[in-house]
Amino acid sequence: MPKMTPKKDRILKMNVFRILREANRYIVNNPMFVLCVCAVNMVYMLCLKAIPGGIQNPLFVVWIITYYIFWCFFYRCYYRLKPYFSSKILLGSLTPSTKAMVIVAALGFGIALLPMVPLFLGFDDVYMDIYERYLQPESAAAFAEGRFSISDIVLIYGIMTLLAPMLICKPYLAWIASLRGQNSSFRKVGDKTKGNYWQFVLISALLLYPEAAASQLDAYWHLYNWLDYTVSTIIFIYTNIVFAKIYDFFYLKH
Repeated sequence: MPKMTPKKDRILKMNVFRILREANRYIVNNPMFVLCVCAVNMVYMLCLKAIPGGIQNPLFVVWIITYYIFWCFFYRCYYRLKPYFSSKILLGSLTPSTKAMVIVAALGFGIALLPMVPLFLGFDDVYMDIYERYLQPESAAAFAEGRFSISDIVLIYGIMTLLAPMLICKPYLAWIASLRGQNSSFRKVGDKTKGNYWQFVLISALLLYPEAAASQLDAYWHLYNWLDYTVSTIIFIYTNIVFAKIYDFFYLKH
């Protein structure tokens, strides 16, 4: 008898620029839907800007819940899945999104502790002297003005793009799968998107760096976040359309 060899899973290679072209084509073919989403999203951003105290205000909880429901509604409409509002689907989508939030929070906590590493290594006096003279004043001034040097932006957003495939891209695809009532495990997403790490890095950079540039220009021209909010709104909507096309490539076309 001939030997039976296990079937190998075919590795799909995503073409980033083809995905972007498909996203652009969707926007051209559905202008009213995209404009309505833009308008609603901008209203949400203005409401967030108007909340006294920002995320510390209890109203922020109401805002974030309704905003989450809005984007669930967006994907249900995008895929024309009725009912557009479904409590079962909504609750099911909380599993991947909660996992992603926990992972991001844990990573953020780890990054926040990085400046303390030299202290644990025994460089107390030397490190604290450098930190108090240079790092602390520079960081405080940058955050106060909302402006960073080009090298800071490249470094910060570079780290974000390198981490995005695991922390943002794959959890986002799992979340979309949950909204479609399909398997939303991170393992399944990892299996489907295997071998596309650098493609996700590239697409993350193309989406993140324009927002960073808008934020810095807003601070430089003293526009009180209006440019930042407007550009962020457009990019975030475009990002969701792009991820819908990425999902289509990995889950629906293959």
